[in-house]
Amino acid sequence: MYSRNDAFGDGLVRIPALRAARTAFPDSFIVYGTTGSSTLEHVLNRHVHHLVDAINVRTPLMQLVASHRKGKERLAVVDFRISGRWLIQTWASLLGRGIAYEANFPGFALSWRPGQKPEARPERNAWRYHRLIERLAGRRLPFDHRLEPIPAARAAARTLAGGKHAPLIVIAAHGDGGKRLTADQVVAVSASMIADGANLIYVKTPGDGPDMAELAQRVPKLRLVDSTTVEGVNVSDVLLALGEFADLYIGAEGGTAHLMATVMTPMIIVSGGASMARWRPLSNCVDVVESRHASPTGLVANVPAPKIIEAAQRMLATRHRDHPHLLDHANKTGPLSAQPSWDNDLHKDLKRVV
Repeated sequence: MYSRNDAFGDGLVRIPALRAARTAFPDSFIVYGTTGSSTLEHVLNRHVHHLVDAINVRTPLMQLVASHRKGKERLAVVDFRISGRWLIQTWASLLGRGIAYEANFPGFALSWRPGQKPEARPERNAWRYHRLIERLAGRRLPFDHRLEPIPAARAAARTLAGGKHAPLIVIAAHGDGGKRLTADQVVAVSASMIADGANLIYVKTPGDGPDMAELAQRVPKLRLVDSTTVEGVNVSDVLLALGEFADLYIGAEGGTAHLMATVMTPMIIVSGGASMARWRPLSNCVDVVESRHASPTGLVANVPAPKIIEAAQRMLATRHRDHPHLLDHANKTGPLSAQPSWDNDLHKDLKRVV
């Protein structure tokens, strides 16, 4: 399997495909490669190291193919990249070499096989990557995006929550560029929700954002968490554990939202214009506040706090969480129609997946 690079959210939405690949090809040597860097190599590695046999970052795809093409062993390439030019070039270079190629191309047009019907790609990216694995395997596979926090993180989260019975709201505003809330927005939202009786925890994630000392001064009842608050436990694990029982997460679009969705946390996302149909977190309990409509300037930083508060109040009123075990999207559809595998036995013969 191959990608261009993986930011935090990118790595998270590829995990279901990696799980599906290991399920479909349990005895194959599975390689995950990227042109650039990947969070699957470090911060998310705990969740994927058992799914792949090797992670090769900053490695050209053709170099990976050459290094794993051994004798008559079957080889398949699953290409998650989106550039049509790169995909067509790769398809042409692999043509006639006996290598199965599944590409993230419109209509999956670069990987049609005899007798196979054209099909539209799923709307959301995580489903697209997963469908590529299904097409390679020739059958439907479970879609599972859930992550599991470590026991120490669960214990820390319970301590941070303080045993209060008030609604627990987690808020985060650190991030990159325009994908973050301002200190004024955090203060206004937090002060209002705390006044209404909620228990709020602010978690500092990597990137730029509000000054923690300023938040502490302006909202004394806001609980602040950063990498020094809980020694020996990664902030992402603390977030996961908090998200398991939090009533709501509030933040801007980005990887933290995807992380919270892996434990099915209801959330309010302030979106700066990303295609949320493709990138929205893998949860149905999401209320998106779009800055292009809610802000006079179209920027996340200028979305009025009352708009965010209203969305939070609507979500809290429902008190609904997605079921922790998502139904397999394929249960209603059965096996892939007219989807022959290599020699009708690819899932048994395939030795290496890149």
